[in-house]
Amino acid sequence: MSELELKIQQHVMQYLSNAASLADLENWFAPVLWDIDEEDPSTREMAGSVHILISEFSRGDRTVESLREGLAKTIRASRVNRSGTALSSSRF
Repeated sequence: MSELELKIQQHVMQYLSNAASLADLENWFAPVLWDIDEEDPSTREMAGSVHILISEFSRGDRTVESLREGLAKTIRASRVNRSGTALSSSRF
């Protein structure tokens, strides 16, 4: 797992735990997308999923609850190691 992937997880988890607002997450996340092509496939996939979820919410295609569920699912999926076993540190 890349350093950026860990940072994305941390920022999403801050939003999910109400330690940060969606605006805080978006303000941190937007510049991340500028150089995402230089990252590994796993990091690009996670960033793409987060971006799509936020975009769908912004367009009105998702409720806050749906956004939060989608983000939590994205984080859970990224916390599964290559053998398919969930890591014990997952809270969501």
